[in-house]
Amino acid sequence: MQKIPVTRDGKRGSEILIIDSSEVVKIDKIRDREIMIHTQEHQYYLDFSFDNLEEWLFEDGFRLLDNANIVNMNHVAEYDNKKGIVYLNKQDRKKYKVASAARIHREHVENVIQLICTSDPSSAEHNPQKHDQLFEKIISETQDGQLLRSYATIRAVTERKRAEEKIVHMAYHDALTNLPNRLHFDQRLKRSFTEAERNNGKMAIIFFDLDRFKVINDTLGHHVGDLLLHALSIKLKDYVLAKDLVARFGGDEFIVLLSNIASIDEATQFAKGIPELLKEPFIFEEQELFVTASIGISLYPNDGTDAETLLKNADIAMYRSKEKGGNSYHYYHPEMNKRSMHRLSLEINLRKALERNEFHVYYQPFVDLSHGEIFGMEALIRWFHPEWGMVSPAEFIPLAEETGLIIPIGNWVLRQACLQNKKWQSLGNHPLRVSVNISAIQFHQPQFVQIIEDTLEETGLDPSLLCLEITENVAMTNVPYIIETMQKLRSMGVFISIDDFGTGYSSFSYLKRFRVHTLKIDQSFIRDVTFDEENAAIVTALIAMAQQLKIKSLAEGVETKEQLDFLIMRGCDEIQGYVFSKPISADEFEILLRENKQLSIV
Repeated sequence: MQKIPVTRDGKRGSEILIIDSSEVVKIDKIRDREIMIHTQEHQYYLDFSFDNLEEWLFEDGFRLLDNANIVNMNHVAEYDNKKGIVYLNKQDRKKYKVASAARIHREHVENVIQLICTSDPSSAEHNPQKHDQLFEKIISETQDGQLLRSYATIRAVTERKRAEEKIVHMAYHDALTNLPNRLHFDQRLKRSFTEAERNNGKMAIIFFDLDRFKVINDTLGHHVGDLLLHALSIKLKDYVLAKDLVARFGGDEFIVLLSNIASIDEATQFAKGIPELLKEPFIFEEQELFVTASIGISLYPNDGTDAETLLKNADIAMYRSKEKGGNSYHYYHPEMNKRSMHRLSLEINLRKALERNEFHVYYQPFVDLSHGEIFGMEALIRWFHPEWGMVSPAEFIPLAEETGLIIPIGNWVLRQACLQNKKWQSLGNHPLRVSVNISAIQFHQPQFVQIIEDTLEETGLDPSLLCLEITENVAMTNVPYIIETMQKLRSMGVFISIDDFGTGYSSFSYLKRFRVHTLKIDQSFIRDVTFDEENAAIVTALIAMAQQLKIKSLAEGVETKEQLDFLIMRGCDEIQGYVFSKPISADEFEILLRENKQLSIV
């Protein structure tokens, strides 16, 4: 509040008194630089320019009523619009002070009251759009210069407040989704701790992110990813109760605070509802996107009594859900800390493995069932850590994809496989086709085709001796781009194989458009093919379909003679698996070639 220097008689040399602006109910102009200040009980004099008074005291609630009358709107008890009288005592109705009716512009008072109400967020009449429309109307109809000055002051202060509110909002909200951001969430969580401690209450932190969101960004573009996040945020706002809070934590990560919960069941029910939010596809640019979420939950006070611990434990639980394949929720458990530390250590070591030459390429032969000879091989990466020994690809490949390391690692495998195949040719072996797995992230590199071309030129390998394997799910993501890229690769002479066929989308109709060279039947079907009638029917149908489309069928994971006999009887063209050879080192594979090992198909 402003402090106003006044005198009792308005004479020069009189004692200066200081009063608080909140005590003032109205201000009257007597003559130039002679102002009368009215409190509820007294009146004083002020030597000041009347024109500048409203701007000076605007923040304290003072508004110009006419050319010589300013009222503290905080003291307005009633306004009689018929008589044009403002009553200025809220405490005692018997001791009303009034603003002089003779000086009041009734319409102006009504305008001022409306402008105040429509600009005040705490007012039931708050309406910024109506405020702007009203202001424009008032300005166009007002001729009085002093009142125009007053309106301009109202406008300037309102705009400043809006700007300040916008800056504050931006500081505490995410620009893309308009959800509260991490800073907002942290402050709200700290206040909730205080309430929970005082009331012996319980809280839950729900931490979740979208599964394989990076693939969407890499295949369809970040603008589609942004549209997806924005659409999801709208659903989350409707789903989360008013007493709780949902925030965007960063990237595709969201976090929810469930405050004052009665039991763990509330958190469970909330987590179960997230898959329901994602059940229907999101549609952008005529592309249907089905997404799932990995969810982690930590509870107060069970899993932590401070913000950092609760958030960390919810995050750890979320990664447990992701490790289990996603689309699930897990509560935090202390044992997860060990797994979290292992994952962090794994990522740190994975980043160094390439430069430390810890990766090796193994090769598993492909066998032609028409004559039992090796015609090619699949290149498979192996990681030999100096302390841990061999790390399973099932453990580090998903991490490599998640962190983006799959690009340098995958490009390294491609180059090594081409170099090795060229070396075997130079030793006099008959031409072999080496097959290299390509991840979705690799395939959607902007210069992917150029990378393949450069690798073949650098290694000297004939394009027809390179086969690129992409999974069925990758092939069905952004189909127009996939078809265009495959066409460029085929025109170079590179072979294309669809891996894990039958485990993803129902993409039979696309096979003809893809014009691939080989259809690899997933080992999950081969494993039980000799005693599971449904699997046998599926494998038989896939082989027959490949024959009709004039593409090769290759069964992977063939381990027994019975499985081999079944495939030969059904007309399968090619196999790979332990029935002939496990994945072996380059030196061991070279011995296999030198000995001209063949598969007995009798």
